Amino acid sequence: MTAKRSQTARSSKDNKTGGRDKSFLAVSEKLFTTLESFTSFREGDLSLDEITKRTALPKSTTFRLVNSLEKCGYLARNESSGRYSLGQRFFALANSTLPYERLIAIARPYLQSLMLTFSESANLGVYDDGLVAHIFAIDSPRPYRVAATIGNRANLHCTGMGKAIAAHLSDEVLEKVVLKHGLPQRTPKTITNLNRLRRELQDIRRTGVSHDNHEDVEGVECFGSPVFGADGRVLAAISLSGPAIRMGPQANPMRSAVLETARRISFALGWTPEAS
Repeated sequence: MTAKRSQTARSSKDNKTGGRDKSFLAVSEKLFTTLESFTSFREGDLSLDEITKRTALPKSTTFRLVNSLEKCGYLARNESSGRYSLGQRFFALANSTLPYERLIAIARPYLQSLMLTFSESANLGVYDDGLVAHIFAIDSPRPYRVAATIGNRANLHCTGMGKAIAAHLSDEVLEKVVLKHGLPQRTPKTITNLNRLRRELQDIRRTGVSHDNHEDVEGVECFGSPVFGADGRVLAAISLSGPAIRMGPQANPMRSAVLETARRISFALGWTPEAS
Protein backbone atom coordinates (compact mmCIF):
# COMPACT_ATOMS: atom_id res chain seq x y z
CA MET A 1 0.00 0.00 0.00
CA THR A 2 2.83 2.38 0.88
CA ALA A 3 4.54 1.82 -2.46
CA LYS A 4 1.27 2.45 -4.33
CA ARG A 5 0.62 5.70 -2.42
CA SER A 6 4.20 6.82 -3.11
CA GLN A 7 3.86 6.05 -6.83
CA THR A 8 0.51 7.87 -6.98
CA ALA A 9 2.03 10.88 -5.23
CA ARG A 10 4.96 10.98 -7.68
CA SER A 11 2.57 10.68 -10.62
CA SER A 12 0.44 13.52 -9.28
CA LYS A 13 3.55 15.65 -8.73
CA ASP A 14 4.82 14.91 -12.25
CA ASN A 15 1.46 15.86 -13.73
CA LYS A 16 1.48 19.15 -11.85
CA THR A 17 5.08 19.87 -12.90
CA GLY A 18 4.30 18.98 -16.50
CA GLY A 19 1.28 21.25 -16.37
CA ARG A 20 3.35 24.13 -15.04
CA ASP A 21 5.96 23.55 -17.75
CA LYS A 22 3.32 23.62 -20.48
CA SER A 23 1.76 26.75 -18.99
CA PHE A 24 5.15 28.47 -18.84
CA LEU A 25 5.93 27.52 -22.43
CA ALA A 26 2.55 28.80 -23.56
CA VAL A 27 3.15 32.19 -21.90
CA SER A 28 6.70 32.39 -23.29
CA GLU A 29 5.44 31.65 -26.78
CA LYS A 30 2.86 34.42 -26.49
CA LEU A 31 5.49 36.90 -25.27
CA PHE A 32 7.76 36.16 -28.21
CA THR A 33 4.82 36.28 -30.61
CA THR A 34 4.03 39.76 -29.32
CA LEU A 35 7.61 40.95 -29.78
CA GLU A 36 7.78 39.40 -33.24
CA SER A 37 4.75 41.42 -34.29
CA PHE A 38 7.01 44.48 -33.97
CA THR A 39 10.15 43.05 -35.55
CA SER A 40 8.23 42.08 -38.68
CA PHE A 41 6.59 45.53 -38.92
CA ARG A 42 8.83 48.20 -40.45
CA GLU A 43 6.66 51.29 -39.98
CA GLY A 44 7.43 51.90 -36.31
CA ASP A 45 4.78 51.76 -33.61
CA LEU A 46 1.58 49.75 -33.22
CA SER A 47 -1.70 50.26 -31.40
CA LEU A 48 -3.08 47.65 -29.02
CA ASP A 49 -5.71 46.68 -31.62
CA GLU A 50 -3.02 46.26 -34.30
CA ILE A 51 -0.92 44.08 -31.99
CA THR A 52 -3.99 41.99 -31.19
CA LYS A 53 -4.71 41.51 -34.87
CA ARG A 54 -1.11 40.58 -35.72
CA THR A 55 -0.74 38.09 -32.84
CA ALA A 56 -4.25 36.59 -33.22
CA LEU A 57 -4.53 36.54 -29.41
CA PRO A 58 -7.50 37.70 -27.34
CA LYS A 59 -7.37 41.42 -26.67
CA SER A 60 -7.33 40.92 -22.89
CA THR A 61 -4.34 38.57 -23.22
CA THR A 62 -2.55 40.97 -25.54
CA PHE A 63 -3.11 43.82 -23.09
CA ARG A 64 -1.55 41.83 -20.20
CA LEU A 65 1.44 40.78 -22.34
CA VAL A 66 2.03 44.29 -23.66
CA ASN A 67 1.72 45.73 -20.17
CA SER A 68 4.28 43.24 -18.82
CA LEU A 69 6.70 43.89 -21.68
CA GLU A 70 6.36 47.63 -21.13
CA LYS A 71 7.12 47.31 -17.42
CA CYS A 72 10.22 45.24 -18.25
CA GLY A 73 11.43 47.84 -20.76
CA TYR A 74 11.05 45.69 -23.87
CA LEU A 75 8.20 47.88 -25.16
CA ALA A 76 7.67 51.63 -24.81
CA ARG A 77 4.30 53.40 -24.86
CA ASN A 78 3.81 56.81 -26.43
CA GLU A 79 1.73 58.71 -23.88
CA SER A 80 0.17 61.06 -26.43
CA SER A 81 -0.82 58.47 -29.06
CA GLY A 82 -1.13 55.39 -26.84
CA ARG A 83 0.84 53.40 -29.41
CA TYR A 84 3.65 50.98 -28.59
CA SER A 85 7.15 50.56 -29.99
CA LEU A 86 10.17 48.41 -29.14
CA GLY A 87 11.91 49.64 -25.99
CA GLN A 88 15.53 50.31 -25.12
CA ARG A 89 15.96 47.01 -23.32
CA PHE A 90 15.00 45.12 -26.48
CA PHE A 91 17.63 46.96 -28.51
CA ALA A 92 20.27 46.47 -25.81
CA LEU A 93 19.60 42.73 -26.03
CA ALA A 94 19.55 42.75 -29.84
CA ASN A 95 22.88 44.59 -29.94
CA SER A 96 24.50 42.21 -27.48
CA THR A 97 27.87 40.85 -28.56
CA LEU A 98 27.35 37.57 -26.68
CA PRO A 99 27.10 35.39 -29.82
CA TYR A 100 30.54 36.66 -30.85
CA GLU A 101 32.40 36.36 -27.55
CA ARG A 102 34.97 33.88 -28.90
CA LEU A 103 35.59 35.94 -32.03
CA ILE A 104 36.01 39.12 -29.98
CA ALA A 105 38.27 37.41 -27.43
CA ILE A 106 40.57 36.16 -30.20
CA ALA A 107 40.57 39.42 -32.17
CA ARG A 108 40.99 41.79 -29.20
CA PRO A 109 44.81 41.60 -28.70
CA TYR A 110 45.46 41.89 -32.45
CA LEU A 111 43.18 44.92 -32.76
CA GLN A 112 44.77 46.44 -29.67
CA SER A 113 48.19 46.11 -31.31
CA LEU A 114 46.87 47.60 -34.55
CA MET A 115 45.38 50.57 -32.70
CA LEU A 116 48.59 51.19 -30.72
CA THR A 117 50.73 51.05 -33.87
CA PHE A 118 48.86 53.89 -35.58
CA SER A 119 46.85 55.46 -32.74
CA GLU A 120 43.70 55.16 -34.86
CA SER A 121 40.45 53.32 -34.10
CA ALA A 122 40.37 49.56 -34.79
CA ASN A 123 37.02 47.87 -35.46
CA LEU A 124 35.47 44.43 -35.82
CA GLY A 125 32.23 43.79 -37.71
CA VAL A 126 30.08 40.94 -39.01
CA TYR A 127 27.62 40.46 -41.87
CA ASP A 128 24.05 41.03 -40.73
CA ASP A 129 21.20 40.73 -43.23
CA GLY A 130 22.88 42.67 -46.01
CA LEU A 131 24.61 45.16 -43.69
CA VAL A 132 27.75 45.18 -41.55
CA ALA A 133 27.22 45.29 -37.78
CA HIS A 134 29.88 46.68 -35.44
CA ILE A 135 30.47 44.19 -32.63
CA PHE A 136 33.74 45.47 -31.14
CA ALA A 137 35.97 48.53 -31.36
CA ILE A 138 39.03 50.01 -29.72
CA ASP A 139 38.88 53.77 -30.08
CA SER A 140 41.85 55.97 -30.84
CA PRO A 141 43.21 57.80 -27.76
CA ARG A 142 43.39 61.03 -29.77
CA PRO A 143 40.80 63.74 -29.08
CA TYR A 144 39.91 64.00 -32.78
CA ARG A 145 39.06 60.45 -33.77
CA VAL A 146 36.51 58.15 -35.42
CA ALA A 147 34.50 56.22 -32.84
CA ALA A 148 32.09 53.38 -33.63
CA THR A 149 28.90 52.57 -31.73
CA ILE A 150 28.64 48.87 -30.92
CA GLY A 151 25.47 47.43 -32.45
CA ASN A 152 25.29 50.01 -35.23
CA ARG A 153 24.78 48.64 -38.73
CA ALA A 154 26.10 50.24 -41.91
CA ASN A 155 25.85 49.65 -45.65
CA LEU A 156 28.33 47.32 -47.33
CA HIS A 157 29.09 49.42 -50.41
CA CYS A 158 30.55 52.47 -48.66
CA THR A 159 32.42 51.16 -45.60
CA GLY A 160 35.78 49.47 -45.16
CA MET A 161 34.47 46.43 -43.29
CA GLY A 162 31.39 46.29 -45.49
CA LYS A 163 33.33 46.16 -48.74
CA ALA A 164 35.76 43.61 -47.29
CA ILE A 165 32.81 41.32 -46.59
CA ALA A 166 30.94 42.12 -49.81
CA ALA A 167 33.99 41.13 -51.87
CA HIS A 168 33.38 37.53 -50.82
CA LEU A 169 29.62 37.39 -51.38
CA SER A 170 28.31 35.53 -54.40
CA ASP A 171 26.88 37.62 -57.26
CA GLU A 172 23.41 36.34 -56.39
CA VAL A 173 23.68 37.41 -52.74
CA LEU A 174 25.23 40.76 -53.68
CA GLU A 175 22.34 41.49 -56.04
CA LYS A 176 19.83 40.64 -53.30
CA VAL A 177 21.64 42.96 -50.90
CA VAL A 178 21.53 45.81 -53.42
CA LEU A 179 17.87 45.10 -54.16
CA LYS A 180 17.02 45.25 -50.46
CA HIS A 181 19.21 48.10 -49.26
CA GLY A 182 20.13 49.91 -52.47
CA LEU A 183 23.37 51.86 -52.94
CA PRO A 184 22.51 55.06 -51.07
CA GLN A 185 24.81 58.01 -51.67
CA ARG A 186 26.30 58.93 -48.31
CA THR A 187 28.84 61.42 -49.67
CA PRO A 188 29.84 62.73 -53.13
CA LYS A 189 32.43 59.90 -53.27
CA THR A 190 30.04 57.03 -52.53
CA ILE A 191 29.89 54.32 -55.20
CA THR A 192 26.29 54.15 -56.42
CA ASN A 193 26.80 52.06 -59.56
CA LEU A 194 26.66 48.27 -59.19
CA ASN A 195 29.10 47.57 -62.04
CA ARG A 196 31.63 49.97 -60.59
CA LEU A 197 31.15 48.38 -57.17
CA ARG A 198 31.75 44.92 -58.67
CA ARG A 199 35.05 46.12 -60.17
CA GLU A 200 36.19 47.46 -56.83
CA LEU A 201 35.18 44.25 -55.04
CA GLN A 202 37.25 42.30 -57.55
CA ASP A 203 40.30 44.42 -56.65
CA ILE A 204 39.60 43.81 -52.95
CA ARG A 205 39.57 40.04 -53.50
CA ARG A 206 42.92 40.37 -55.28
CA THR A 207 44.65 42.61 -52.73
CA GLY A 208 42.82 41.54 -49.56
CA VAL A 209 42.31 45.17 -48.48
CA SER A 210 39.34 47.51 -48.89
CA HIS A 211 39.32 51.30 -48.75
CA ASP A 212 36.54 53.60 -47.63
CA ASN A 213 37.77 56.81 -49.25
CA HIS A 214 35.46 59.47 -47.76
CA GLU A 215 32.55 57.29 -48.98
CA ASP A 216 30.54 56.91 -45.76
CA VAL A 217 31.53 60.10 -43.93
CA GLU A 218 33.32 63.04 -45.52
CA GLY A 219 36.79 63.57 -44.10
CA VAL A 220 37.09 59.97 -42.86
CA GLU A 221 39.10 57.13 -44.38
CA CYS A 222 39.09 53.47 -43.47
CA PHE A 223 41.07 50.39 -44.50
CA GLY A 224 39.47 46.97 -44.01
CA SER A 225 40.21 43.30 -44.52
CA PRO A 226 38.16 40.09 -44.19
CA VAL A 227 38.55 37.54 -41.40
CA PHE A 228 38.16 33.88 -42.40
CA GLY A 229 37.09 30.85 -40.39
CA ALA A 230 38.44 27.30 -40.48
CA ASP A 231 36.09 26.41 -43.34
CA GLY A 232 37.45 29.21 -45.53
CA ARG A 233 34.33 31.37 -45.35
CA VAL A 234 34.35 35.00 -44.24
CA LEU A 235 33.35 35.28 -40.58
CA ALA A 236 33.93 38.99 -40.07
CA ALA A 237 36.01 41.96 -41.12
CA ILE A 238 38.34 44.36 -39.35
CA SER A 239 39.16 47.96 -40.13
CA LEU A 240 41.34 50.86 -39.13
CA SER A 241 39.60 54.22 -39.35
CA GLY A 242 40.45 57.83 -38.71
CA PRO A 243 40.50 61.38 -40.07
CA ALA A 244 41.65 61.45 -43.69
CA ILE A 245 44.32 64.04 -42.89
CA ARG A 246 46.12 61.44 -40.75
CA MET A 247 45.20 58.28 -42.67
CA GLY A 248 46.36 59.41 -46.12
CA PRO A 249 50.07 59.87 -45.34
CA GLN A 250 50.22 56.39 -43.77
CA ALA A 251 48.07 54.59 -46.34
CA ASN A 252 50.65 51.98 -47.45
CA PRO A 253 51.83 50.84 -44.00
CA MET A 254 48.21 50.85 -42.80
CA ARG A 255 47.07 48.65 -45.67
CA SER A 256 49.84 46.14 -44.94
CA ALA A 257 49.14 46.15 -41.19
CA VAL A 258 45.38 45.69 -41.60
CA LEU A 259 45.89 42.78 -44.01
CA GLU A 260 48.43 41.11 -41.71
CA THR A 261 46.23 41.63 -38.64
CA ALA A 262 43.23 40.04 -40.38
CA ARG A 263 45.37 37.09 -41.45
CA ARG A 264 46.65 36.55 -37.91
CA ILE A 265 43.11 36.60 -36.51
CA SER A 266 42.04 34.16 -39.24
CA PHE A 267 44.92 31.81 -38.41
CA ALA A 268 43.95 31.97 -34.72
CA LEU A 269 40.42 30.92 -35.75
CA GLY A 270 41.77 27.85 -37.55
CA TRP A 271 41.95 29.23 -41.09
CA THR A 272 44.61 28.12 -43.55
CA PRO A 273 45.20 29.58 -47.06
CA GLU A 274 44.22 26.23 -48.55
CA ALA A 275 40.76 26.55 -46.96
CA SER A 276 39.97 29.55 -49.16
